[in-house]
Amino acid sequence: MTPAEKRKLAVYRMEPELLDGLHRVKERDGLPITWQVRQAIRAWLESKGIAVKPAPGRGSGKAEALNVNLL
Repeated sequence: MTPAEKRKLAVYRMEPELLDGLHRVKERDGLPITWQVRQAIRAWLESKGIAVKPAPGRGSGKAEALNVNLL
């Protein structure tokens, strides 16, 4: 199974201004919206004291390479 196939589908409603901001980052930086959302959720969980490790063989490559701070 590929890493993408191991992910579970989750659907959430979002305020239009948040979605617009995600689209603007995608256009400007080339970061997929799904990646931005996953990184933001991971950072929020960590800020709440919940450690979430990346799946085996997966790191935070884009965030480290781009020094991205989404929150």
